[in-house]
Amino acid sequence: MTQLYGSTKMNEVPFQDLTRQDANALRDLLLTKMAPNSVQRTIGILKAANNHTIIEQGLNLNNVFASLLIKGAGASRTDRLPITDDQLMVLLKHAASNPTATTFLITLADKGARLGEVCGLEAKDVDLENRLLHIRPNSYRGLKTKSSNRRIPLSPTATKLLKGVCSGLEDNAPVFAKYARPRGSDAASAMLMKWLRGVIADPKVTIHSLRHRLKDKLRNTDCPEALSNEILGHSQGTTASNYGSGYAIEVMRAAMARAWEKDGGPAV
Repeated sequence: MTQLYGSTKMNEVPFQDLTRQDANALRDLLLTKMAPNSVQRTIGILKAANNHTIIEQGLNLNNVFASLLIKGAGASRTDRLPITDDQLMVLLKHAASNPTATTFLITLADKGARLGEVCGLEAKDVDLENRLLHIRPNSYRGLKTKSSNRRIPLSPTATKLLKGVCSGLEDNAPVFAKYARPRGSDAASAMLMKWLRGVIADPKVTIHSLRHRLKDKLRNTDCPEALSNEILGHSQGTTASNYGSGYAIEVMRAAMARAWEKDGGPAV
């Protein structure tokens, strides 16, 4: 920001003297360095910080970062493509020599979890006896949203792989020690993308495509949207969804088993 505004404005100009022009200038600078969706996330953080300051200081101001137009930002069905069954099989074969990559890929494919959620797993989060994965805040990472805190059934293949990884670990030990750290998910993404790009050139297919894959498979096996959202940790967006303890594990497992087997795909 100092590069844009100069040290005087950064250090001496009062908060309430920020203008819409300042916000627009920052947005334009960020767009020269980052993708539109990344700019949108950054501006969102600044907007939240400004809102907090305005409320806590009792200021009668408009938030200069509110409703800022960012050309090219926003989710689109074509931003990323789901990875296909054939692509996944080729990728798993390609990465078979790397047990860590294989465990990541199968866990992500089966659970539809976010990469950061898997990177920060502790051994106690992997319930091998009941074949469950607990996605919850711990000493290695927080969670993206309140709805991200959940339990997800494990497939037989994922259970077997995670059993090998967790063998001998203390309850609080990280499952993936190399990646259970700040920016660890970035490092894991880079590692996995090297394997993926070795066999899949389409830029719209990324590691996050594994999450899209499960979403599509749940949809195509007539899984109720509310159940699909609970499995993936999406916000339900309704007051009613905050009541009760959610779907029974048996119901979730049955829905996921149908998705794993859909179209003859690998029951990974």
